[in-house]
Amino acid sequence: MKATRDFEDIIGGALMIAGGTWFALYSLNYNMGTLRRMGPAYFPLSIGVLVVAFGLIILVPALFRAGTLPRPEWRPFLAICIAVLGFALLVDRFGLIPAVLLLTVLAAFAERNPSLRLTLVLAASLAAIAVLVFTMGLGIPIPAYRWSL
Repeated sequence: MKATRDFEDIIGGALMIAGGTWFALYSLNYNMGTLRRMGPAYFPLSIGVLVVAFGLIILVPALFRAGTLPRPEWRPFLAICIAVLGFALLVDRFGLIPAVLLLTVLAAFAERNPSLRLTLVLAASLAAIAVLVFTMGLGIPIPAYRWSL
């Protein structure tokens, strides 16, 4: 369906502007510092302003060109939301490995026909990497597995 404006880029640019604005405004809760002695707000504020600028670069030209109306795809959105929720519910109770396995398997349903073998290989690899990076490397106190209720 043709539209008089490029709504895909308008929506994307507007979301970038909103996110960058929130990020920049939230960073003002911290000390800004100076250019020679930057405070904790300096870098997040700079990134927020850059994101707003890129959002404007995307949004403004989209107002003057034709495009298509976006059609939301609910399957990937719901699959990712359910996967993140499943991870959050499992990680404390059962540990990092089961939570990452569930996250990966549920997120695979964002695809129409997920490959079972590829999903299982990816899940095992991500679980191993998560344990190596977060538990062993960074020392975050998340047990690899816990079988208690």
